[in-house]
Amino acid sequence: MHRTLAAWLTERPWRAAVASAVCGALSPQMLAPFAVLAAAIPSLIALRFNVKAGFGIAAAGAVAAAAVVLSVTEPSVWIVLAFGVLFVCPVLLAGLLRSSDSLNLCFQVAVLGAACVLIGVHLALADPVAVWTSLLRQVLDSMAQAGIRLEGDQDEIVAVWARTMWGALAALALATVFGGVLLGRWWLSLLQSPGQFGVEYRQLRLGVVLGTVATALFVLALASDSSLFASLAWVAFAALAFQGLAAAHRLKANGRLNRGWLAAIYVLLVVPLSMSITVFILAVWGFADNWLRPKARIA
Repeated sequence: MHRTLAAWLTERPWRAAVASAVCGALSPQMLAPFAVLAAAIPSLIALRFNVKAGFGIAAAGAVAAAAVVLSVTEPSVWIVLAFGVLFVCPVLLAGLLRSSDSLNLCFQVAVLGAACVLIGVHLALADPVAVWTSLLRQVLDSMAQAGIRLEGDQDEIVAVWARTMWGALAALALATVFGGVLLGRWWLSLLQSPGQFGVEYRQLRLGVVLGTVATALFVLALASDSSLFASLAWVAFAALAFQGLAAAHRLKANGRLNRGWLAAIYVLLVVPLSMSITVFILAVWGFADNWLRPKARIA
């Protein structure tokens, strides 16, 4: 089915443009699968043809998404930033992948990019935490009016959430953008070299430098009250979860993990009640894999 879809999208440019526009229009409705597809379609076109064509397809998705968003809210710099992340970054990563032929390099660049955007936001705002405080209070008030009340000190809950909201958004953006690039790369491999994507994905690794930085971030996030360190730790968790999933695929390819268990991991990742726990377990797995897997086995 996916090979047929990839062939259909690449046979006629207008098909990819229409699909990108539809997914772009649906992505602002908080429908995560459509956001990933909105990133994957221009990535596929950029990988299959060229970056210029990828940007053209991404523009169709961006226009459709803008029409939906601007119909209910005023233009702002945050909307521009969100559109840039969702529609521009996947094509740029696809261009890097096309020129370097290294999925792991794209992975590391995507992680660094998410961290740099997060640092930029914290430098640009006088009080990044305060941006979320009032919004979260409104959310809790709405939940209380609906009969849903969280146990514990409401002010403390707001303070904890506000401290990490930028990090949660950055982690979600990383998962969406890099997930879209992964999907686009997989589609292309189905058309040109079936099985090659699996080999590339199983080699994902943060490496010594980024692994050391991630370790330091976890320690600093626990030892300090810095919202920046706490937010960057979210990005590190998302990156390690990708590596943990790659480690699971490697075990499956080596015959040490049943296919049913791998399918169960993906199911748990899309079920809201189990998603956070599964991501945490994958991140721990990825952390161990980053330090325990010999570098020679990556080649």
